[in-house]
Amino acid sequence: MAKHIALGVVLYFAMVNTVFSQTTKTKSSEDEATQKALAYFEQIQTQQFDNFLSSIRPAPLSADLRQKVLSMLPKGDLVAPGSDYVAKLKSLEDVLKYNQRDSVIEIKVLRAHSATAVFLAGAAVLITEPALRLLSAEELQAVVAHELGHEYYWNRFELARQNKDFAKIQELELRCDGIAVIALHRLGVDPKNLITAITKLNKYNDHPESLHYVGLNERIAFIHSVIQLVSNQDLRTVLVKETREVQRLRS
Repeated sequence: MAKHIALGVVLYFAMVNTVFSQTTKTKSSEDEATQKALAYFEQIQTQQFDNFLSSIRPAPLSADLRQKVLSMLPKGDLVAPGSDYVAKLKSLEDVLKYNQRDSVIEIKVLRAHSATAVFLAGAAVLITEPALRLLSAEELQAVVAHELGHEYYWNRFELARQNKDFAKIQELELRCDGIAVIALHRLGVDPKNLITAITKLNKYNDHPESLHYVGLNERIAFIHSVIQLVSNQDLRTVLVKETREVQRLRS
């Protein structure tokens, strides 16, 4: 377990400091990842998304293991956020609560050149200073909602990374986008904040997109599709309630 956690920390720093090459990223692999991720959410429309997420939510790490993960972070790279950012960070409590991680996952601000946020092995979400400055409170909620989605598929991510299965990683990253859309919708936050957030981060970092993601346009189109799925489910729920009420009044 300790080796697994250490690997998570190493992977984090690799993600922050490394730009992946584009040599094996193809349009066909992106299309396949997008289609599979969308089919994943289409298949669960028959039940409430909230209930589905509850059914797949993993057990949290023990307090001891969380402390081991946090202890591996270089203390000199952690930053105490200024008063200007208190409200933004406070807004993240709602996202943590939705995922039932408000007493489990810690939010840490990290000194780094890139603007990013990273889920760290079930113990924390790390937000870099540039990302904290760049994003609005709602956009930050969207990005953290995406990162919390990683916990639902952590083991699958690790297996895909070990096998260098970038198509599977792309699919799982899109699933995290889908979970973020659901969480934002339930919290009354416009899910389109996820689109503006990733667009800002992509522009700020100004480097080729990682092999871990489909292209920005494909990703945005996927997010729009999931927003529509969630909206359609809400509409069906309302129609069912109205139909039952009409039947009750007629009886």
